[in-house]
Amino acid sequence: MKRTFKLSTGVFGEGDPKICAPIVGRTKEDVFKAAEVIAKTEADVVEWRGDWFDRGEDRDELLEVLQGIRGRIRAKALLFTLRTVYEGGQLAVMKDTYYELNDRAARSGYVDLVDVEAFREEERTSEEIRKLQSAGVHVIASFHNFDRTPDREELIRRLTRMQEMGADVAKIAVMPQSREDVMTLMEATMEADHSLDIPVVTMSMGRLGVLSRLAGTLTGSAMTFASVGEASAPGQIPIEQMRVFCQLLSMK
Repeated sequence: MKRTFKLSTGVFGEGDPKICAPIVGRTKEDVFKAAEVIAKTEADVVEWRGDWFDRGEDRDELLEVLQGIRGRIRAKALLFTLRTVYEGGQLAVMKDTYYELNDRAARSGYVDLVDVEAFREEERTSEEIRKLQSAGVHVIASFHNFDRTPDREELIRRLTRMQEMGADVAKIAVMPQSREDVMTLMEATMEADHSLDIPVVTMSMGRLGVLSRLAGTLTGSAMTFASVGEASAPGQIPIEQMRVFCQLLSMK
């Protein structure tokens, strides 16, 4: 049986894919403005991409911004993500700083989920996941490749490894170079959804991979990302359009 879990906006890993709207503001004012806009949408999850924030390594500022987002998004679930330059993000930090900031966010009381780059230091990831979970948050283990799409076996191996590490969710985002790459990602997602005990979240990025963001109901991907304003990754479509597509494809 799939190990689902409850969020304020529903059960993660059950039913239609959750819609996540990222915040990528550079300043506190930009972040809060985006949070106020997203609060009025039908997003299930709000992701704060802390790596985009100009003062992302300031511990006190981090907590202040998280508190401000939480107060503005009301009952929506909050995902904290520090995407490093090693996986296509904006932040170049030492490993210890990266883990410390994730831990600080998890223990703030404002966050429901934390993203951890699974293979940044693979032998340490399981320990860090347990620490974050002990703070009361759910952990999304992630892997991103902005250059290419690994073969199906490699995709499944990485998703399986994330489960072995103890993550609550296994996430992969890859860049397609062909239509075949998009189908490879979607087929691997279906297989992993059937074989793993935890929810999986996958996407094929860029314009070529848009179909993968819409087809979670079919493939078993438990969450999709949609933009409200500036997109955080190539291929995201506006949340208004995403909600329509999800309703059309709903299994209900």
